[in-house]
Amino acid sequence: MDRVCLIILSDRASAGVYEDLTTPLLRTWLEGQGVAVESFLLPDGPDALVPALREAVTAYVPLILTSGGTGFGPRDLTPEATRQVIEREAPGIAEFIRAKGGHPMAFVSRAVCGIAGRTVILNLSGKPSGAVEQLQLAWPLLKHAVATLRKEPEPQSPCG
Repeated sequence: MDRVCLIILSDRASAGVYEDLTTPLLRTWLEGQGVAVESFLLPDGPDALVPALREAVTAYVPLILTSGGTGFGPRDLTPEATRQVIEREAPGIAEFIRAKGGHPMAFVSRAVCGIAGRTVILNLSGKPSGAVEQLQLAWPLLKHAVATLRKEPEPQSPCG
C-alpha cells in the first residue's frame, strides 16, 4: 500500500476553535510505514464527508481512514456517511479493534469498515491516542485486505 487518504472530522477543529492533534499523529505513524498521506479536516456530518469519500474512491486510493464522528453525539454520523459510500461492509476489522483496544470505552464506538470499489474505508476514534492505537491494531489486517482487493491491475480510464 503506497498511499492513504486521511479524513479528520471535527466541527471545532475545522472551525479553528482548537488544534487538530489527530492528523500529525496518524500522519507520522503512517509515513513511518512508508505510506504517503493526503489529509483533510472536515466538519462532522455527512454533507462534506460523503463527497470526500466518493472522490477518494474514484481516485483509486487504496485506503481511506476517517477519524471522529463515531460516538453517540447528535453530529456523530461518520458510520452513516460511510455506509452511503461502501458497497460491502467488512465488520470483522471494526469488531477486532473494539475487542482488542486497550480501553473499555472502545465498545461505545459505532465505527464501521467496508469496501467501495477497490478502496477499503475504516472509521477510527476521534481521540488522537485512540485513533493511533486502533490503526496500529488494524494495520496487518488492512494491509492484507488492500492487497487482496487490489490483486488485479487498476482499471484503465476510457480517456487514456
